[in-house]
This record gives sequence, structure tokens and C-alpha cells, in this order.
Amino acid sequence: MKWRIKNPAPIGEAGESWGDTHFSRALAGWLTKLGQQVEIDFFDQWDNQPAADATLVLRGRQPYRAQLSGIRVLWIISHPDDISLDECSQYDLVFAASTKHAVWLQARLDCPVAALLQGVDCDRFKPGELSDDSPRTDFVFVGNTRNVERESVLWAVRAGLPLKIWGRGWQKWVDPKLVVADYLPNQQLAGLYSTAKVTFNDHWPDMRKHGYVNNRVFEALACGLPVISDYQPAMGDLFGEAVMQYRTKKQFDDCIEQLLLEYPDVTDRVQAAMQKVRKQHSFEVRARKLIEVVSRHKRG
Repeated sequence: MKWRIKNPAPIGEAGESWGDTHFSRALAGWLTKLGQQVEIDFFDQWDNQPAADATLVLRGRQPYRAQLSGIRVLWIISHPDDISLDECSQYDLVFAASTKHAVWLQARLDCPVAALLQGVDCDRFKPGELSDDSPRTDFVFVGNTRNVERESVLWAVRAGLPLKIWGRGWQKWVDPKLVVADYLPNQQLAGLYSTAKVTFNDHWPDMRKHGYVNNRVFEALACGLPVISDYQPAMGDLFGEAVMQYRTKKQFDDCIEQLLLEYPDVTDRVQAAMQKVRKQHSFEVRARKLIEVVSRHKRG
């Protein structure tokens, strides 16, 4: 089959830093390895209308308004509050990166809806080769401020933890010495995650409300990296206690204490979760599922 993937990131240098771009390329890579023909359109190219058997819209910040070619497929990967039922009804198939949200949508839409969680390219994101002389030591966070106080980062800084930050806008909130760079190239992210001690994570409020688990969690766990995150019940359903979660500052402090005092136990749980991620949540698995569902719909 021939696929067109609609990537909501802008074309050019700006779009190269978007997670949607890395997501679409990783997915396209696996679809291609599995015998599909794939082209990606950045947001500026969304009006391109070459024929395709399936058009897959990765729905993040931008709704798709042009004419779709072939089987019309929507994959909601973020910002679910921005997406209306009317928009979803324009598609032949709808996927949501949340089991909870997929169930809610299916009860309200006539088209088939299924959960298809975010994923990770396990060929890139994998554990590093560590030795006793080079243990995991760094507390890291990769992300921009979004112009809001991201609690876990600020709490970690105020606790005096040896945090290293990659992202824009942090000089307003923390000592500039903690900011390694405004941007970490995606090609270097796996190397950082495979050697760090822990990363912090949080979700957009609407993603948290609707049960979406963001890509940072999958990528970190695929590298064997512990994660301390805001509370998201879906993560417990997926990974048990492998992801340390907090609702309050006190719970955050408890996560840090557990990390520092019980690190071997923490990493044992992460190792088990890493195997699950690599087996069940890779982009290879996601690509196979897309091919299966779309091919069945095409026949049917």
C-alpha cells in the first residue's frame, strides 16, 4: 500500500525540533521496512494531494482540513481537548493514543475507533553499555518550559539535585548554569537516556485527563532509564510501579528518596518495563497494527 503521513510540524529548521517530526519518521521507517510505500507531508505541504491508498493524519496541534486521499485515518497523539467529535467523524478509522479516550470516542462515533498508544524506535532507544567505572549519575530533563512552572523540574532544582536541563526558556526559572543547551538534537537523546540516572516527566493537563502517556516515558524506559512523573493512572496500568509517580510535593520527595536509597530495586522494575516496551510498544508493533487494520478495512 501507499501511505501519506500528515505531520503537523512546519517544514524547515523549526519543524526539525518537533517531536511530531521524529514520530512520523520513525513510523514511516518501519512501515517502509514492512513493505509499504510512504511519503511524509509537513504542515506546509498538507494541501498536496497525490494519490494514496491511505492518508494517516497525526493529530497534534493542527487539524487537517484538505481533501483526504484513499482510506482516511486519524491518529490522535496529543492535545485531545482540541479535537471535536465532528472532526473525528470525517475519518474512516480513528486511533487514539489512550485506551480511556478510545473507549470514550467509540461510544460517540459511528466509525471504528481503537487504542494505539505512542511508541518508540527500539533500534535507536536502547540501553547503553555501562561499567562499574561509569555508572548512571545524571538527573536530566529534556524539554521547554511551555511558559509554565513545570513542577518536577523546579522541585528538583530547589532540592539541590544535580539536574541537567536541555530546553528553551529555563533561564527565567532556574540558574542558567543548569541549562546545558536550548536544544538537544534528537539523534543524541538516546545516548543521554541510556547513561543518565533518572529523568523527570509531566503531561499536558488534557493528556493527563484523557489517559495519554507521552513519548518521553516510552523512550526513557526503552533505554532502561528510571522516570519520575506526574500521576497518570494509565502508566500504572501499563508499567506497574516501574514509573515513580507523584501527585504532591511530598510524594515527589518520596520518589526522590526511593530513587536515592533503593536504586537497585528501582532499576530492577525498570528492566522489566523495558522488556515490555521493547516487545509491545515499539514503532514496529505500531506499524504492523496500522497495516493490519487498514488492510482489513480496505478489503472490507
